[in-house]
Amino acid sequence: MFFTTKAPFAGQSPLPTREPAQNCLPQTDSRAQTLLVPPSTPAIMCPPMKEDVTQSTLPGTLGKGLGRLMLASLLCVTLPQALLAQAKDKVTHYNDRNERVVTEAGMIEASGLDGLTIKIDDETTRKVDANAVMRIVWGEVPSSFTDGDTYWKRQDYASALTQYRLAASDGDARTAVQAAARMRSIECLMKLGASDAGRFTEAMDEAGRYISDHSTGFDLARATQAKARALWLTGKPQEASDLYNGLFEKGSAKAAGYPSMLCYESGLQAAWSALDAADTGKARTYFTATQTAIEGALGDAIPTQAPQLQSWAATASIGEGFCLLKSGDSRGARSFFEGKQSSSTLDASGVFAATLGLGEALLAAGEAAEAQVHLARVSALDPSGRDRTARALLGLAKCMKALGDPKAETQASILLAKVKGAYGDTPAAVEAAKVN
Repeated sequence: MFFTTKAPFAGQSPLPTREPAQNCLPQTDSRAQTLLVPPSTPAIMCPPMKEDVTQSTLPGTLGKGLGRLMLASLLCVTLPQALLAQAKDKVTHYNDRNERVVTEAGMIEASGLDGLTIKIDDETTRKVDANAVMRIVWGEVPSSFTDGDTYWKRQDYASALTQYRLAASDGDARTAVQAAARMRSIECLMKLGASDAGRFTEAMDEAGRYISDHSTGFDLARATQAKARALWLTGKPQEASDLYNGLFEKGSAKAAGYPSMLCYESGLQAAWSALDAADTGKARTYFTATQTAIEGALGDAIPTQAPQLQSWAATASIGEGFCLLKSGDSRGARSFFEGKQSSSTLDASGVFAATLGLGEALLAAGEAAEAQVHLARVSALDPSGRDRTARALLGLAKCMKALGDPKAETQASILLAKVKGAYGDTPAAVEAAKVN
């Protein structure tokens, strides 16, 4: 068997939890570590001083002075306790012993690939496996970190990025908090890249910095996956494919800190990016390995993860058709996709993948009018994710151009602009920029 999927429930994402599945490409919250804005600090209430008692027992200035002293003393006791309670980190994780989701409150003293060390109180320290962690809400953080959370919630990613970068370089912050802020900076840049492709290069560099500065950090797998995605979106699919496959192999080896869902997802992305690099040999290998691994793990999958795994496995099973198409065998690809489309046992995601492939095969064979029907169906109905929708829209634009009449040319321009604009965070946008 590949490796167990009895890990945390998939949250979505992703601060980042991430975007909904994109052509079976990111993301799930593989680790389901969602960004939650820390609750505002509650007011610290102190019992009112009773003037009638104070004035009746103590004369004049002395009474007032002692009253102030009592208030100051009360604050000295109450304030630190309230702040200490507010500063606790909260870690939600899956406890495989009792198969329940629990939340621990304390101070995270260590954060790495092997998991979290949480100091619950003076006498209790808890160790939580990295792959079981579902969510972290940080307690004691710099104000810049909190401000970053606020801007992220408002979808003001540029302002959030500024604040997270400040937190990541704050020497007074805990190392674990600095690392978390760096990870959130990466995710801000990936968001910004949707409208400014130059940000993907920044994201790639930011991810490299995380990998360098936090080489055993809790979010190392996520940072590596983000770097692979950024490489792909900057026109370097071969490098992206190698990086994705490295994550898949880490999962195959059951390496600590590499969540199974993230690694399955990365295996599929390794195949797609290898296809973009025209390396059909590697793509075939990655599609087959990912499908085999997922199917081997489905029996042990928790209910919330099983549908996503089935979707990925079905998509991987269609990979051979895309490899045929990429190698120039449009006739063989068409036959393959038509056979898959008629399958009564294939998951819906696999059927849509086959429909996309059939449309692309027909277009490659010069049958643009018929290809439009299949590509339009995918672009309008497929819920699998933004990557596949964008790819179908790009295919439609190519069909319009192939038809050659002025109205179709205008429609093609509109579709290309949509892919480059509304879907600027997908690989199809990279290709759309090259279409004349």
